[in-house]
Amino acid sequence: MTLVILALVLWAGLWLANVWLVRHSTVAGFASPLIFGVTILIVWELLVRGLEVPNVILPSPTQVAVTFSENTATLWADFVQTILKGALSGYVIGAGAAVVVAVLLDRFDFLRRGLLPV
Repeated sequence: MTLVILALVLWAGLWLANVWLVRHSTVAGFASPLIFGVTILIVWELLVRGLEVPNVILPSPTQVAVTFSENTATLWADFVQTILKGALSGYVIGAGAAVVVAVLLDRFDFLRRGLLPV
């Protein structure tokens, strides 16, 4: 229970520090989101540990980081397959088809009258 109270106190303290920073500092544009993100991670960690939430339901940020670092090879292979081979190639094909259709619509009046209203 002490970790839960610590999380709430930490949340309130960093929230007040963030409010003060926004009102009195010129670096608030960079520091404020950084403080908010760190606050979320710390409070998440403390609440998960303090409330003894099962890892299956909500893992702690440290467990997520450890799992991420242990599986970087698999994650990289999945990234290459999903983003570079799948999404990026689909984007290039779609953008290329759009350019070809736009050029054809511009060049041929028959296509422009027939397809432009669609």
